[in-house]
Amino acid sequence: MYNRKCIVEYDGTDFCGWQAQKEVRTVQAEIEKALATMYKTNLFAIGSGRTDAGVHALNQVFNFRTENYIPPEGFVMGINTILPKDIAVKSAEDVDPEFHSQKSAVSKTYMYRLLTRWTPSALDRNRAWWLKKKPDIELMAELLKAVEGEHDFACFCAAEGMKENTVRTIYHTKVYTDGDYIHFEINGSGFLHMMIRIITGTVVRGAFRKQTPADIHEIIKGKDRRKAGMTAPACGLYLKEVFY
Repeated sequence: MYNRKCIVEYDGTDFCGWQAQKEVRTVQAEIEKALATMYKTNLFAIGSGRTDAGVHALNQVFNFRTENYIPPEGFVMGINTILPKDIAVKSAEDVDPEFHSQKSAVSKTYMYRLLTRWTPSALDRNRAWWLKKKPDIELMAELLKAVEGEHDFACFCAAEGMKENTVRTIYHTKVYTDGDYIHFEINGSGFLHMMIRIITGTVVRGAFRKQTPADIHEIIKGKDRRKAGMTAPACGLYLKEVFY
């Protein structure tokens, strides 16, 4: 039995997320359909985690197990001729039989893109959150840094995704600019449902209101979703990297 690890990127615009579901288009279902075409049998693609509808991935990881061997380079070339144009496998390698894309991961980095100019973008309308005004970038970096560490992040979890254990660890954050674009990066042990998008909405709101890191700490301590900011649009969020 071979265990193959793959890195895949996708434009999440027209997908109802990663996880296979009945009667809707998902990334996992498209990959498994392509695998079935290549290997002539049904195979299960194990993702490093779910991404929601409209969320993109630069380096999502999945693995699958098969008894039939196709060399990695030939596999990458072959599957990319089968997959739809909004999914592309970037690399593949054979890994230890015990490797599991989700359970073996130690941290993930997500990136959020904001477009800050007074006109919208025709090209990036589905790839960034458009803000007509530019927030204070230095203040946003300070507010985002306030979420670092181990906390109960119940305030940053969508109600439908609430779990008994809402404690997570954020290892580091970063804010940087590229022309009219502002990028947030957040690396952590794991994330609650819509956590990155709610953190982003809270930080953007805080920057416009001239809030302080102490205000973010109070929101976290309160564990009340209603005290946090809006859920930022899915279109600006990217799964950037998974670490093992």
